[in-house]
Amino acid sequence: MLDLILSAHQGSQEELLGLSEVFDAVDAYIFIKDSNGNYQYVNKKAVDTFGVDLDGIRGKTDWHLFSYGTAKLMRANDKRVIASRKPAQQKIPFFIGDEEQYHLTVSSPIVKNGEVLGVIGFAVDISKDMEERQTLLEEANTDGLTGCYNRRYLHLALEEQYQKYQNDGTQCSVLIIDVDRFKPINDKYGHSVGDRVLVAVVNAINKGTREEDLLCRYGGDEFVLILPGSSLEQAHLLASRLSKKIDALSFVSSSGKAFGVSCSIGVATHSAIEGNIIERADKALYVSKKGCRGRVHMYCSERQDIVACDLCG
Repeated sequence: MLDLILSAHQGSQEELLGLSEVFDAVDAYIFIKDSNGNYQYVNKKAVDTFGVDLDGIRGKTDWHLFSYGTAKLMRANDKRVIASRKPAQQKIPFFIGDEEQYHLTVSSPIVKNGEVLGVIGFAVDISKDMEERQTLLEEANTDGLTGCYNRRYLHLALEEQYQKYQNDGTQCSVLIIDVDRFKPINDKYGHSVGDRVLVAVVNAINKGTREEDLLCRYGGDEFVLILPGSSLEQAHLLASRLSKKIDALSFVSSSGKAFGVSCSIGVATHSAIEGNIIERADKALYVSKKGCRGRVHMYCSERQDIVACDLCG
């Protein structure tokens, strides 16, 4: 069972075979492979988890047992260990049944008389830690009230899209969406009602956008919608549709008074001529807020000017 260890170890047969009992008692996946990647041994936890007996594993490689992506990562890790003759570790995804798990795999070379006979390693399930880390990351990037991304994530996403635009010309447009007269709503009906308004506006936007579009809370009542792959004209059409959806929302205050809301929207797209896309969208939004609220304006980079809506003079 432990042929590789037996060949490299100077202890007694009883001592060495006792390792198998120790390995079987450990709450980790333990394996031994020869230098060609053929499994020579796995412990009881590995046998039980993957539903095969030792004879069904011995002599097989990662390519026989796991998905292509998982096997590629594991084999690359083994080769590093053999080449460097030093331990190495790696996080590797596994699919066990329909469940995805992440294992932290640590491998070490088995060396005798200067020759690497194979690798011995162990792996522990770190899926829970990965989930908790992902949860913390999402919380750090998410607005607590509305569930959309926050301003911190907005800057990261904008930088990523701008790099794509510089690298291969991939177009991206943004909308800045501002809830009109939101402060009077808060003052008149209370912050709890104001919160309901923001959540409803976000829901309306999300229902009218694609999965790849990113909605971020920019400020108190301002949101930025990032539209990867969208031209200025496409972004303007979407902004007009969203404006109508938001206009159709209705609310009732705690005293029973019905009211509605509107949004002003500024639109801009990446440009080789000018830099900050948010600044240009904000200029378009400013015209909307100053002139005729509840409308869509866009910043045209070719004209370097705001394209006014049909109600503006």
